[in-house]
Amino acid sequence: MTPPSSKYGPLHALAAGAVLVYTVLANGFAAFWHQFLHGMDLKLTEENILPLLCTNALLFGGLFLTLWVSTLFGSARSPNGPPDSPAGRARSPSGPFLTLFSFLPICLIALGLNWASGELFSRLTNIDLADQDLVKFITSNALSLRSKAILFVFILIEAPVLEELLFRGVLFGGLTKIMPIWPAILLSGLVFAVIHINAATLIPLWFLGAAFAWLYVRTGTLLAPMAVHFTFNAINLALCPFI
Repeated sequence: MTPPSSKYGPLHALAAGAVLVYTVLANGFAAFWHQFLHGMDLKLTEENILPLLCTNALLFGGLFLTLWVSTLFGSARSPNGPPDSPAGRARSPSGPFLTLFSFLPICLIALGLNWASGELFSRLTNIDLADQDLVKFITSNALSLRSKAILFVFILIEAPVLEELLFRGVLFGGLTKIMPIWPAILLSGLVFAVIHINAATLIPLWFLGAAFAWLYVRTGTLLAPMAVHFTFNAINLALCPFI
């Protein structure tokens, strides 16, 4: 497999990785480990839900925008045209079909891994892993319909767009410049999983991150992993009432 043309280099990947890792270790490794096993305890309320979600979006969006602006002053250029133009990317004509036929297997495998890894971890350690905090609030009566609608927008729109731009566009794109494609796929997927700070979803999110990077490589466009990411989140939201 040949990685898509990318204007992001190793320094961009390193900067993105460093900022993301810092966000999860800012309070120390002990705090991270506790949150990893027992949840982050976000304490969402009607008053703070929008500011907290906007802060998260600003972190991801601001980091991506900063790294994107830095490429405007670099010397990296695609031989076939500007990196952001259709000519500067190796788009696959079968991309839409690959996206359409891969989304269901990817989602089903991830959901299966989510159940299996949680069961296995609980049996081996006798620790009941916490669900992701956003899932807790969606399935509880702690928030109003309006606040849950805000959460839905965040999960369905903000997360797929900004996370794909940052993790697949910048992090994975930069890693492919310094390592073979499969290690870059696995490493970027691992960072994607760790950033969610949840042991119960580490393995399925690692798989998803790797699958999204693979789909990006095969199609040559970030729209493909964005679409599957959106679909996976939508399926999870639909299943939340049955958890």
